[in-house]
Amino acid sequence: MSDRRLSRRTWVTTTVAAAALIGMVGLAGCASGTPRAERYVPPAMGASWSYRITSTGSFGSGSADVPMRVSQTEWQGRRLLRFENPSGATLQDDRVGVVAVLDRNGRAVMSYEPALTYRWPLEVGRSWTEELVLRVTSGSGAVQDLPMKTNWRVEAYEDVTVPAGTFKAWRVVMEDNFGFRQTTWSVPDTMGVFARRLSERGPNHPQGGAGTQLMELLSVPAVR
Repeated sequence: MSDRRLSRRTWVTTTVAAAALIGMVGLAGCASGTPRAERYVPPAMGASWSYRITSTGSFGSGSADVPMRVSQTEWQGRRLLRFENPSGATLQDDRVGVVAVLDRNGRAVMSYEPALTYRWPLEVGRSWTEELVLRVTSGSGAVQDLPMKTNWRVEAYEDVTVPAGTFKAWRVVMEDNFGFRQTTWSVPDTMGVFARRLSERGPNHPQGGAGTQLMELLSVPAVR
């Protein structure tokens, strides 16, 4: 693998650890009744929930149930949300922007400048493009700064059915210059997490070519 390629562990960590991320929105209806998300509303601090993750191809194979938990943390002088699972954690700002992905030892394996995030307000038909820098840190400590370009579009506000139930959700698609496509069904502020997410790698993806990973909500966030 060349220095310009991302490691399999890095990409898998991002997909799993970021489970509570770019798809999470708060919903506010405008006067006309047209759905419109003005801001992100996170789950209550300390809340936990779970996803079923099914992988194929370059993502691996098989299915696993993965628990999630949200808390707050300090990182590089910033107060951030921490979404944690057994593989690591994702740090997110209060606009649902992904700031960094940590491994299980708390080391940043990925960070984004600026944060990888939605544009607000969110409404069907909106699209945008973002250019940012993806910083990747290898197991040996070597750092790569990679130019990243993302194209986003809000395709629908629709029902989505997953093991946890049926929810009204925003269907948001993101594609990047690495040959990656992610479709997220985001849930209103009653939960603050996504209900479903499909990640797809193309045949020329830098981490092993084609593959898919489906995440479906098994339980809703709750403080226990």
